Amino acid sequence: MTPKQLMLAAIEHRPVERLPAATYNFHPLRSFSQEPAYQPMLDALSNAEGVGILCKCSARRQQGERDERTTVERQDLGDKSVTTTRIETPKGPLQQVFQKPLGQPGYRMEPFIKDDADVARLLSLPSEPAQNDLTPAREFHDELGELGLAYVSYSDPFYSVAHWFDFEDFVMRCVVDLSVIQELVEREFERIKSELGTTLAQSGGCDFLFYTGGPEVATPPMMAPKYFELLVTPYQKSLVAMIKAAGQHASIHCHGRVKEVFDQILDIGPDALEPLEPPPQGDISLAEALSRAEGRLCLMGYIQDQDFYLSAPGEMTRKVEDIAEIVNGRTGYIMNPTATPFMHPPPDQFVRNYVEFLEAAGRGGQDVSST
Repeated sequence: MTPKQLMLAAIEHRPVERLPAATYNFHPLRSFSQEPAYQPMLDALSNAEGVGILCKCSARRQQGERDERTTVERQDLGDKSVTTTRIETPKGPLQQVFQKPLGQPGYRMEPFIKDDADVARLLSLPSEPAQNDLTPAREFHDELGELGLAYVSYSDPFYSVAHWFDFEDFVMRCVVDLSVIQELVEREFERIKSELGTTLAQSGGCDFLFYTGGPEVATPPMMAPKYFELLVTPYQKSLVAMIKAAGQHASIHCHGRVKEVFDQILDIGPDALEPLEPPPQGDISLAEALSRAEGRLCLMGYIQDQDFYLSAPGEMTRKVEDIAEIVNGRTGYIMNPTATPFMHPPPDQFVRNYVEFLEAAGRGGQDVSST
């Protein structure tokens, strides 16, 4: 079986001939091949028999009326940059300010919504759907071929609302003013449903895995499970059904603690859940998750990204072998890291451990002495 065939078999709960494994958006097609320090990892990937690639891509969003109302101003201040985004609405402007220190992750200094007047401004904006162009994702799909799966993003109504707020304020509003949040989510759902329909209409002839990452911000400890049930499950259930009706596969992207919302995810009905994180970042063991998901949901992950930075030689091999022992030949699981490599260049220890992971995964989790 090719890496792509092996991944699809696991997602579709068909028999697999070996432990399915993949990288998480690490591949030779774009920026990683331009950073020499990643070359040992790319070489190990090309030599790792049966190891596939989960390759993120997206549709090209066409400009709509909301975009025409938006202006972006970026200031370079030497040790940092400040980006101010302003949206003109019928009831006045909305403004967000984002700051990024040089060489460090950025953070939002001012959210779009700061008070009830800003909520009214957001509701006054037109909610027209964008006309997405799937051509970039189709090109990625064809370039990837049998090396893995093209992983196409789509929006989540809950997250599309949450990102307008400071998150602490958003959580409080869910508690004290839930009806307004539900109104905003319903509005975003109608827009997203239309956009997804346009995208799916262009997906024929390709084997895509569609994913959304928004539900993870509705999980404990950030929010109580009842809000996942109210603000995520019914909307994602409808969107996932659209994806599957179009002959494509659907996935929920959700870091962190999923144990208390696991039944909700099963109710949504996606084909896959990723990236399943081991404790302490996650709160469910691989054995329990496999038992609860069997035949209904493919699990992906359980190789913690932080371990590549911290593990001693031999530890990644033992992790792969331990996972192989737990999975014990069953289908419905793909072993992969929980995050994309993000440092350019990567630390030497990260490279060494990633190569070790790929080599162990290429052996199917078998001890080298027994092969």
